[in-house]
Amino acid sequence: MCHITNKVSTVSLGIYGDYMCDTPQKLLEHSISSAAKTISNPDLILWTGDNIPHIEKYDLDYVVDTINTTTNYIKKFFPETKVLPLFGNHDYSPANKFPDRNNTIYFKTYNLWKNWIGEKNEQTFLKGGYYKYESDNNTIWLCLNTNLYYIYNEAKMDDKADPAGQFQFMKNELNKAKESKKFVHIISHIPPGAFERTPNFTWLHPQYNEDFLNIVIKYSDIIKWMIFGHHHTDTFRMVLNNKNEPVQMMFMAPSVTPWFSDLPGAGSNNPAFRIFEYNKNNWDINDIETYSINLSDLNINSKTPWNLEYTFVRDYNLSSPITISQINNLIKLMETNSTLFSKYLQYNSVGWNVTHINSEFRCGQLCAINYADYPRYYKCLNDDKCKEHNSVHKISFNGFFLTLVSLLLSSLN
Repeated sequence: MCHITNKVSTVSLGIYGDYMCDTPQKLLEHSISSAAKTISNPDLILWTGDNIPHIEKYDLDYVVDTINTTTNYIKKFFPETKVLPLFGNHDYSPANKFPDRNNTIYFKTYNLWKNWIGEKNEQTFLKGGYYKYESDNNTIWLCLNTNLYYIYNEAKMDDKADPAGQFQFMKNELNKAKESKKFVHIISHIPPGAFERTPNFTWLHPQYNEDFLNIVIKYSDIIKWMIFGHHHTDTFRMVLNNKNEPVQMMFMAPSVTPWFSDLPGAGSNNPAFRIFEYNKNNWDINDIETYSINLSDLNINSKTPWNLEYTFVRDYNLSSPITISQINNLIKLMETNSTLFSKYLQYNSVGWNVTHINSEFRCGQLCAINYADYPRYYKCLNDDKCKEHNSVHKISFNGFFLTLVSLLLSSLN
């Protein structure tokens, strides 16, 4: 659960974990219970996966037991709340081998989540770990298993063009939603695009990344929210059409897991969860609140509170609701405003120590945020304007993903 390649830790680990480690059970329970104290009855919980530690040589029983532990904590602290659970790429044995056919992991997890997923979704969940949820107010949630498209997923697919038929499922559901004049939200673990902290590091196979984005672009007029995990970082993305027009935005939620990534430019993060406040009539996002805790302080004092780290509207100086054009303008400002970019970097790691962001990693951030498609992303990295940014930004700030959706009362709209 706590490991660094070719290194042995000589530091005494705190009871709530360490920045080099995955989430111990003590931190898991503390995070979920604190979320319940912050908002006791959210409309919905989005649980975007990755419950298993970054370790090797664990079996399927370990995977199911670990998922069951998190499931029970969520049920304990949110007994009346609808939950939309998803798989992360580590939620399999061995990791990164999610199949596109009926498999034991799908059967066993379905039994754990049956009351949340529903019997109507059994077929698609057992086929590929994906399903849909229809909420009361003319809205459909597509809960996808993008681990099937992961560039490091080693499973041999029966249908390489469309693993588990998930792309066709997306098209069918989006078509039906459009005909019925319904909104659609898309949630999953691994997003399309690149990892913003490590240049030239992408997530999905190129063809799958392109296919996924083409579907999103085609139906962008009815897609409202796109929420993912996987990064462990707090960031966002633009989706552009073939005219370079922004047509969709994606949000990546920071993780509870502080685990240190040794990828160049990466690192750790402080634990976090977030709350989306929205308008129930049109599903506009009115604001996003991110709550965090300093892990070092928590290990010293177990009464250390979770604090509101920031709100999207207030701290990025936006107006409510948050729109695609506002996010696009925010990104353009970040390209020229070093103070704003430094603020983003602080939130990106949830206040974990970030230093010496040189031109390469600065461009890695901005190109990844601007472009979810690979051709424009790589072109951005090699652009002369990007290479001109040679200043060094110095700032110093002292997997399990949990997102809560809260209906903002009409009096606050």
